[in-house]
Amino acid sequence: MDWNAALELTIATKGAEPYKSRLRELFPLVITPEQMELRGWTAVRALPYLDANAKEQLHEAVKKYMKDSEIKLAETPFGVPPSLGTWGGSDAVVQMAIRMYFLHKAFPDLVGPEHTLRAVNYILGTHPVSSTSYVAGVGTVSKMKTYSNNRGDNAYIPGAVVPGYIIIKPDFPESLDDFGFLWFEHEAVVAGSANWVVAGNAAEAIVREKK
Repeated sequence: MDWNAALELTIATKGAEPYKSRLRELFPLVITPEQMELRGWTAVRALPYLDANAKEQLHEAVKKYMKDSEIKLAETPFGVPPSLGTWGGSDAVVQMAIRMYFLHKAFPDLVGPEHTLRAVNYILGTHPVSSTSYVAGVGTVSKMKTYSNNRGDNAYIPGAVVPGYIIIKPDFPESLDDFGFLWFEHEAVVAGSANWVVAGNAAEAIVREKK
């Protein structure tokens, strides 16, 4: 049983065995520097089912993770993971918003709310090439032509999230607004939209807390 299964089954069964024991067994393995960004951050959801010193161990792991992350995020003026591959990187930014929200709720002394808000603002238009929101129908100007969830060419589905800009080698960033056939810039998939629902709600929760 891997970490994700053990975590969800432990939560679903309110700490039943053998899931909780497996969770405790895997905990030290997922909070390593190599695992923190992928799975380790989800350990905050496991804290109610772990030993008393688990939160202290996770606190130290998050402290190191944030120190390393800040260095990477400072490499661009937007403070989010840059799109450097052959596919637009909006999903990595949305995942950052979610990850940072959960870490902020568990360890506000280490992770500020600005990380989630910065990521959400990026998706909604504070990014290279244009100020077009990558979420269809959200924002004053949004991506309206996509290769969308229903595989419709130039389709419009409210809430669909596109990958965003890519770098045409060597250094030209591109994200066309009026052409939906470049799937690496404009394909909207179900997973991306679902992740956005979580990220958008996280940002709203933070804003409401500030009022």
